[in-house]
Amino acid sequence: MKRQIKIHCREIHPHIHRIILPLPGRQPGPVNAYLFSGKQTTLLDCGTNRTARHLEESLKQIGIGFSDIDRIILTHGHIDHYGAAQHIVRRSSGRIAVAAHPEDTPVVETGMEVSDRQFSKFYRLMGVPLVFELLFYGMGLFFSSLAENCRVDLHLSDGEKIQVGDYEATVVSTPGHTRGSICLYLEKEDILFSGDHIIGHITPNAFVMLESDFDIPWRMSQVEFYDSLRKIESLAPQIVYPAHGKPINDLPKTAAMYREQFLRRQEKILAILKKGEFTVYRIARSLFPEISGKRLPLEIFLSVSEVFTHLQVLEKDGMVASHVKRRKQYYSLK
Repeated sequence: MKRQIKIHCREIHPHIHRIILPLPGRQPGPVNAYLFSGKQTTLLDCGTNRTARHLEESLKQIGIGFSDIDRIILTHGHIDHYGAAQHIVRRSSGRIAVAAHPEDTPVVETGMEVSDRQFSKFYRLMGVPLVFELLFYGMGLFFSSLAENCRVDLHLSDGEKIQVGDYEATVVSTPGHTRGSICLYLEKEDILFSGDHIIGHITPNAFVMLESDFDIPWRMSQVEFYDSLRKIESLAPQIVYPAHGKPINDLPKTAAMYREQFLRRQEKILAILKKGEFTVYRIARSLFPEISGKRLPLEIFLSVSEVFTHLQVLEKDGMVASHVKRRKQYYSLK
């Protein structure tokens, strides 16, 4: 007996539907995909390949099949947003065009941002114990099972106008969460589709941005994230539809929450460094003592990434200093 699929599909604006797709774990919660029907039927994000059937059944409720979709737009290159794209393209006999920002195209097409060797180099620099490197490898295998690599047919650039359903959208480049994160802004309707750049119930991660080769990662994702946030604030959309969680009707309040959390996190990191010099891993374990259980490898990665990107800002602002000792990066108060 087949398990019955619970359908979550609702029209949020004429010819625009929000489809809620399940995602394991408590945070960030289920994925919101958006279907724009009309002249250029467009799907914005598509969930993992394990929720393709949920997506298909939801689309049936509004009389749309995969073969009716003209284009899939990806807000960024994380598996919960692009994982089902190749499945959908295949079901359409390859007629669907997939669009993304060029900086996130490599991970969509290959499943990798940089080589495993570069990730390993970063973990060791951060002082992550070898046992977690092995667990990260297993975690990577699990995540790879949630997505198929997919060719990107169309590169989107900042300020570009693009047809989505019956609407004209402006592509807004918002690096920070990833290199190639984008939002779509429907100017006439004053509606923003924010991907993971703006989420109402949590502060999005500004993930460390690794290069194909580095001594120490140089791109500052926290700085880029808040530059992107100011860019969105200048648009002042009336309503924001995120890729996770409920619509946001008060962007200034959400942005203020982000900034407050950012400052609190920095204060806690500085308090830890008053006790001496530490690796990023040790700071992360002190900052998040509660992380444990089955999600520990993922939580270790998230916490190390977050702490490092905060330390980049603190070092730029002259509040902390760093040095490499025995191939590990140590931080202390300046």
